[in-house]
Amino acid sequence: MVKKFLAWILALFIASSGLWPAQAIETPYPLLESEAAILMDAATGQILFAKNMHEELSPASITKIMTILLGLEHGQLGDTLTMSREAVFSIEFGSSHIALDTGERITLEQALMATMLASANEAANGIAEYVSGSIDRFVGLMNQRALEAGALNTHFVNPNGLYAEDHLTTAYDMAVITRAALQNQDVRRIFGTVKYEIPPTNKQPQTRYLWAEHKMFPDYRYQYDGMIGGKTGYTQKSQNTLVTVARRDDRELIAVVIKSQNSAVYTDTRALFDYGFDEFVEVPIVLPAVTEAKFPDLPADKIEDIKQMVGQVKAGDTSRLLHKNVSSQDIKVDYTFLPDSAHGRPLVRADIGLTNPSPYMYGDLGAVIIGQESSASQTLWSRTSTLLVLAAKILAGLAGGLIMLLLALKGYFTLRRRLRRKHRRPDRVWVGQRGCEYEQDRH
Repeated sequence: MVKKFLAWILALFIASSGLWPAQAIETPYPLLESEAAILMDAATGQILFAKNMHEELSPASITKIMTILLGLEHGQLGDTLTMSREAVFSIEFGSSHIALDTGERITLEQALMATMLASANEAANGIAEYVSGSIDRFVGLMNQRALEAGALNTHFVNPNGLYAEDHLTTAYDMAVITRAALQNQDVRRIFGTVKYEIPPTNKQPQTRYLWAEHKMFPDYRYQYDGMIGGKTGYTQKSQNTLVTVARRDDRELIAVVIKSQNSAVYTDTRALFDYGFDEFVEVPIVLPAVTEAKFPDLPADKIEDIKQMVGQVKAGDTSRLLHKNVSSQDIKVDYTFLPDSAHGRPLVRADIGLTNPSPYMYGDLGAVIIGQESSASQTLWSRTSTLLVLAAKILAGLAGGLIMLLLALKGYFTLRRRLRRKHRRPDRVWVGQRGCEYEQDRH
């Protein structure tokens, strides 16, 4: 009896301590440890996965993506920048740097590489002063460029990401900033650089060897197939942050994770990429026909214009990534007429989404802007009109050139007759004077 009782107690203890093999829990989406995360399609901006993507958090050094983008947009790689005392000594003691000195001269490319690979805070400051003349003015430019990229909940206060209470961004904002940065081929090259050397400078007699801190490159600990590049970030208060770009076949994805503990920054990123590459397929979205019921307040002629514009859109122009467990039948499209668009012409916005919420994917699939002059919806008449206008301009230019030629010939013969008459008068040496004036103007 005592043995049975002891065996029962032992079994109860083992079960309560979790030593029995646990059944795997299957979920339709990645379970992440990071506080906030997003997975975005770089081509369309479609969101494939989101967790607290609009929560304002400290970005740490992924801030430098914006600094690098502005450096490339406003400078030349071969330009020389000189490190100021403020740029060198305004960073926190013990923070990332490559020991640049006051008065040291390096090229913009070297500063960009130091900022990306070594996350050098003083190099980021140097870029800021090179672009805007001061760090404060550069920060204003950073916030302006963030708004232009679509980052509406970002507020930068420095170019390097060192912690400040009001230095905040979101996972979504960093994804759209990264998407904007990827349009620049030099950004892509810097993103994908693993090793870089800065030769001796006027202050440093030795070569500086820089290595990428991102650990998903080939031969790194968390290497990932298709890795293009990215940026790491860490401060004690911000914890780990990471932006990564990966590509497989024709699909390029952006993963952002913010406020992660230790290696979770990489395991979460891997889980996001696996989800995006393995569980989604590209599906062409056929836009539904436009009916009068969708635009009850518009006159019939406007509705006909909208029908014509929508009818010109091909299915391949509105492809989206759908989870394998989501059908194209689950897609809905809502039209909005934009009579006073920024383009100065009427446009139609097609908002693509899911008819019902799905645990497998984010419900908002983005919008398509349809306009008469867009490549997706340009009518034959608009193309023909464009060609006719171009032809008319060419003919007008030729006619104007012919008229100018005739006037020039007339002036030439008139001047020749006058010269012959004046040549008969020895007291006027008009030709020689004109020649002197010409020589004087030419020099």
